Order: sequence, then C-alpha cells, then structure tokens
Amino acid sequence: MVFPRSVLEVSPRASQTDLILQLAPSVTHQAHAMLTLLSRYNWHQFAIVTSQIAGHDDFVQAVRDRVLESEFKFIILTTAMVVAENDLQFLVGSEARILLLYCTREEAKTIFGYATKLGLTGANYVWVATQSVIGDSLDAPTFSTNPNAPPESAFPVGMLGVHFNTSYESLKTEIFSGLRVFSQGVEAFYTDPINKGVNLSTSLSCEGLGETAKWAVGDRFFRYLKNVSIEFDSGSSKPPLKFNQENTLQFVELQIMNLRPGATDRQLVWEQIGVWQSWKDQNSQLDIKDIIWPGYSHKPPDGVPEKFHLKVAFLEEPPFIKMADPDPVTGKCSPDRGVICRIAPETESIGCGEISVRVYFTGSLILYALNHSEVVRNSSFYQCCSGFCIDLLVKFAENIGFTYELARVQDAKWGSQHNGKWNGLISELINRKVDVALASLMINSEREGVVDFSVPFMDSGVAILTAKRTGIISPTAFLEPFDPALWMLVCLVGIQVYSLAIFLFEWLSPMGFDMKVPGTMLSIGRGGENTNCFCILIQIHTCPLSSCVLEPDLLCKEAKPGARFSFFRSCWLVWARLFQASVHIDPPRGFTANVQ
Repeated sequence: MVFPRSVLEVSPRASQTDLILQLAPSVTHQAHAMLTLLSRYNWHQFAIVTSQIAGHDDFVQAVRDRVLESEFKFIILTTAMVVAENDLQFLVGSEARILLLYCTREEAKTIFGYATKLGLTGANYVWVATQSVIGDSLDAPTFSTNPNAPPESAFPVGMLGVHFNTSYESLKTEIFSGLRVFSQGVEAFYTDPINKGVNLSTSLSCEGLGETAKWAVGDRFFRYLKNVSIEFDSGSSKPPLKFNQENTLQFVELQIMNLRPGATDRQLVWEQIGVWQSWKDQNSQLDIKDIIWPGYSHKPPDGVPEKFHLKVAFLEEPPFIKMADPDPVTGKCSPDRGVICRIAPETESIGCGEISVRVYFTGSLILYALNHSEVVRNSSFYQCCSGFCIDLLVKFAENIGFTYELARVQDAKWGSQHNGKWNGLISELINRKVDVALASLMINSEREGVVDFSVPFMDSGVAILTAKRTGIISPTAFLEPFDPALWMLVCLVGIQVYSLAIFLFEWLSPMGFDMKVPGTMLSIGRGGENTNCFCILIQIHTCPLSSCVLEPDLLCKEAKPGARFSFFRSCWLVWARLFQASVHIDPPRGFTANVQ
C-alpha cells in the first residue's frame, strides 16, 4: 500500500484511483520548486520540453496548474514533446530562453544532442531539469566523437535541476517510514470502535480474478493510512510526515542542483547549491549559493532574447496613426511617410496563387515578403504608417532593441465585449495573436480586467462649456432656483409653520422670554415639609402660595422692559435667517427654540 519511489513518479491521477501513497516528492512538488527558482531570478516566460516518458502529460499539467495559482506572472510560451530533431526546430525562432526538461537521463542525452546542433544550449539558454534527468549518479553523462580525445559532457554546463536522494541508504530510510505509516494506520484502524470485529487479513493471490481479487476492507483501511501523521525526532526542524488530497507528501524538501566543472573541464558533475522547502513561505522557500551559469558565466541570463521580435496590431486614428501609400516603384516608405504596416490578412490571394505577406523591420524599412512585381500588381497589402504612436514605437525599438511587424486589426474595431466575447484589438491580445496593441485606445475597467495598459501618454479631459452671461444681474435672480409655486409653498406654509413652532417652544419653555408684563417672575420651588412633590410655579401675582415654599437660591428671572417675544418677532427671525439679512433680531432664549 505504501511505496517509496526512486526516479520516476506516480501519476497524480493514478495515485488517486489506485490507492497509492507516495513517499517521494511528486511531479507537482518538482514543478513548484522549478517555478519558484524561475521567480527568484525574475524569469517570466519559459517553454516546456518533454519526451514520451510516462507521466509527461501530468508534468505539463502540474506546471500549468502552478502557473495559475502563482502570484508571479508566468507565461508558458510553448510545449514540445521531442521524438525527432525537427521537434525542437520551432524553438530556434522563439523567444524561449528558459526551458523546463522532463525525460529520462538517456533521453536527455539525445535531446541535448539535437539542441546543441540547433544552438539551443548557448550562454543565453538555461535548462532546468527534473529528478528523472539527473538520475541516481551525480556525474553528467558523456559522449565521445574522437577516440583519441577524452569524452565530453552530454549536458551543457550551467544547467539547474531539482533532486532528491535516491541512494540505497535513502531507500532504506523510506522503507522504514513506510512501515511506520503502515503500523500507525493499523493501530488507528483497530482503535476506531466502528471497526470492532473487522479482520484486515486477506485471501488475495496473484491468481485471483474479479471480486475474489479485491480486498474487501482495503478502501476503508486506506483512509486510515492517508490520515497518518508521523512526527520526526525532537531535534529535527522538519514538519510531520503527512499526506495531502493527491495522496502525496504534504511537506517536501528538494535539493537544487547545478551542473558545473568537476575534476576536469570536460567532466561535469551535479553539485547541490541550495534547498527548497515546501512548508516555508514564498520568499524563504529557496536557499541558494553561488551558481555557475551557462557559458561559465557568474551572472544569470536575462531569460529573454537580446533582440526579440514583436507582432504589433494597430488601428488608425489621425493624428496618432495615419496611413499613406508607399512609393509605387520601390515599395518603400520615405522617412516623412513613416514605416511599413500590413493592412491585408497574413495570407491573401494574389492572381492565381496564394502568398504569405509578412513585413519585418530592421531599420531599413524594406518590405521583404513582397517583390516588386507583386507590389505593382496589388498595392493594397501594405501602407506607410506614421503619427505619434508610430514615433513612440520606433523610439522604443531603438532603445530596447527589438524588431516588430505592424498589422492592422482585421475587424477594424477597438475592442468591446458582446455575449462574453471580445472583438477588435482586445481580442487579438487575449487570444495571443499579437504581442502589443498600438492605438489611441481608451482605458476602462472592463478592458483593464483582461489586458495590461501602459502608462497613459495623453489625458483628454471632458469639460462642459456654457455661454458667458452679459448685462446686469436681474434683481429677481435669487428667485430663479425655484418656480413660483414652490416659493409660495415655502412662504405660506413652511416659514409660517416654522415661525409658529419657534413661538410655541419659546412660550412653553421655562427658560424663555416672559410673554406677559414686566415684573412677572418665573420660579421653581420645592414642596412643603409634609409633601414629596416638586412644583413649577409660574407666579403671575406677587402673593405667595401656602402650599409651596420658595427657595431663595432657585432659578428666578425677571423680564426686562421691552424684552418680550411674540409671534411677529418669531416670523421676523425666520425671514431674516432665510435671506441672511443684517437686521436686528430677538433670538429666543429657550433651548428648544434655539435648536429649532
């Protein structure tokens, strides 16, 4: 039930269906470690090269899954399964400089023989290999073309690889771990009360057929094995041995290897330069020492071609991009007319045959795919493009160092979404038919969700213009915000109701103005000794009440002459506040009226 693996890994799909627990790192772990290595050196784009080895589809899928999960932006340029030399031919003209290799050690010798002939093992190419390529021996395989000369390494210097120990001692350790998993699984199985009386013994044999060849409680027992957790020695920093949903190890440690010169320059050996630990966070998973890079360099390659080629889609809109006819004789564009740009499909009929139209720019502005006779017969294949965007493209090409091919988008649309599908320039980018879209394209949230925009080079703000008013402002201009009916409602209803409310609150408030005659006194008193009540006494007459004793320190005020507050004063206050008039007003003294 539990098998230690050496070189080749169990397919993840097979491990889930065949009830296999894998104690060795899986292809998923190796793919994760390889992509972590790429992100460390800021290598965004790469290609995958495999043989027909069992599980090559699982490796490719593991890499794709990890690319989708990773926060680092990876681009898989292509995937190649090598059977013959021609299977690597397309990599020669591609931008791939980082290549992930998954095959056997012997198959790798053949693949590198093809790659060397095609120039894919130079100083700018980094090959990152899996455990199956490194194998059990840390010496790189060799070949000899001259019997009188020492053999040469079949692998290029500077290769990187992920490795785990497959020696005999390591195999014994994994067998011991497998026995511990099995014993703990048996213990957990019989400890569970629901398995009381269940016998794990089996009558299976190699000759068993059909149901007689199936272990009745095997599926149930496997679940206990999968949930086993084994702690390592107290001095070990490793997390416990556990299994994940794919029936592989949850925590894995892989060695990062570098192919460098050994005793002689011709003999290369794999040397450990670091370690990758899956249980650590993204920034601390790798611990790397010095590396001998391809070409015996001590500096990592850039991971991209020194001079690369871009397919650029455009859509004309003067003055950003303008089109004009090229010279009818030479088929070239004069400096004042811009650069060659294709406006026809890449393959279009001419006369009785079909030709491929492709324009490359190397600074000479020459149309290469069309000869003079074809230009004369049909001049609708290309135009001369100029304008602000073209000037930017030419400047970028000079400073960065790349060639480009300009082609007009076929549906002549900027890019909008209909029924979940994009058209125009955005569709060309999403479907990777082009590398860059060059146009005066408006940035919006929908487009930003599917493509990356450059920093805007122009901001066309929207402004609202109105006619300038002349003459003297009308005296009734303040009435223009509302129509007459609304003003009548405000005046007759709103203001009067508001004034009445202020007047009532001021009248009823004990802190408010006295509405009577001068000399009226407002007092708050306490009940007599034989009562527990409190009373508010409005004393209109000066004679005392026998039922209430007035305290000398109680709140008491006497209205001043002329300080009365009336309904008219309330209306005057509201109108003055409404029109912000600078007139004398008598503000209310009551708290509630002031809030109003």
